[in-house]
Amino acid sequence: MIRFQHVSKRYEPGHDALRGVNFHVRAGEFCFLTGHSGAGKTTLMRLILAMEKPTRGNITIGGIQMHQLSRRNIPAFRRGIGVVFQDNKLLFDRSVSENVGLPLLVSGIHHRDIQRRVRAALDKVGLLKKETHNPQVLSGGEKQRVGIARAIINLPNILIADEPTGNLDDDMSTQIMELLRDFNQHRVTVLIATHDLRQLKQFPGSRHLLLNDGLLHSEAVKNV
Repeated sequence: MIRFQHVSKRYEPGHDALRGVNFHVRAGEFCFLTGHSGAGKTTLMRLILAMEKPTRGNITIGGIQMHQLSRRNIPAFRRGIGVVFQDNKLLFDRSVSENVGLPLLVSGIHHRDIQRRVRAALDKVGLLKKETHNPQVLSGGEKQRVGIARAIINLPNILIADEPTGNLDDDMSTQIMELLRDFNQHRVTVLIATHDLRQLKQFPGSRHLLLNDGLLHSEAVKNV
């Protein structure tokens, strides 16, 4: 599902964010990506989303060779990947339902279908009763659940989350992680970038990829 082969990424003036990274996340896996701040986690995520191109190496996402992906086809490619951000990236001039339905609106989906799919997504994350609310009145955990609903609205095969619980307390972090795990139980491939190693202990048997100064430590690519 996600394969990196000898992938390096260099930024000027000579900073190597990733160096010869190799790994393969199979379809349906639940995987953690850990490492210190600046280890290369965000760069790796941006490469998966075709927001960056590798300096060297090959990347394959869902059977697509990324070096063959044209700029014109990038938006359609990204619709197959759900993304959960640490800071939610919600629009406060729109309601909860409008935020969740925005990816469908951009895709030109009929309004009736948008309403149906938005309500189903909000019901899945337990926020159907707040569909008309403005995101500003929600708690931090509720905002993150809105972000998750938006990420799954296109029924993606891959869900990536960049520090999804970084701004939440322990109880809410556990709820968000359980929600992500639930999607994985429905055969969605999940990759979570985090610096919180306690989350790994919540999900024994999950895959663990460890980045350190742009290097992937093969001895950490194992079950925990």
